[in-house]
Amino acid sequence: MKMHAIVLILILLMLILLSGNVNAIAYCSLRDPVAQIAELYPQKTNQLSIVKTVDDNIRSQVQIALPNNDLHFSELGRHTLYIAMLGKEILGYVHVRSEQSDWGLVEIVWAIDKDLRITNFVFQRCRSPKKKIAQHSDFKNMFIGKNYQELKQQLSADGVTANESLLTNAQGAPELANVVLRCALKTLLLTEMLWGEELEKL
Repeated sequence: MKMHAIVLILILLMLILLSGNVNAIAYCSLRDPVAQIAELYPQKTNQLSIVKTVDDNIRSQVQIALPNNDLHFSELGRHTLYIAMLGKEILGYVHVRSEQSDWGLVEIVWAIDKDLRITNFVFQRCRSPKKKIAQHSDFKNMFIGKNYQELKQQLSADGVTANESLLTNAQGAPELANVVLRCALKTLLLTEMLWGEELEKL
């Protein structure tokens, strides 16, 4: 009887963990790819997609490159990078990532150019009361045009929060600026790690 109870408990635990992973992976996907990519690249005529898997090896590389910025186990799994096209010309890339915040998960859809610089971003999900501030161009311009190394210089010594310079210019939304910075860094780092070789061949 005891053995049956143990087996039942183990099965229930496995089901809970699996359902958690499924839900978490869904947070890193575009809900309406055609419309959302068109919002970031209005001139695009078509799009391609490349699916890659974030595994424990990639997670370890992120920990080395961005200490104190671990990928949650629920972020392991398959992720899609979209390539916005104008005919046969590449306009840029689109990737969505989620980042934990005081208001729950914040999902950001990133537009990235061929040199892996941020060109724009929009929120797919954000419950912060400062969301409107973060949608303003003054806030966005703190990130737009920057690559991974330039954004990494915006981190403070703790490796998690933004430095004083960025927070001073955060238009009254410093907590959200921290979240957007961490998300931008992980997005650019993972884009290079996961899709770099394929993108060089395009």
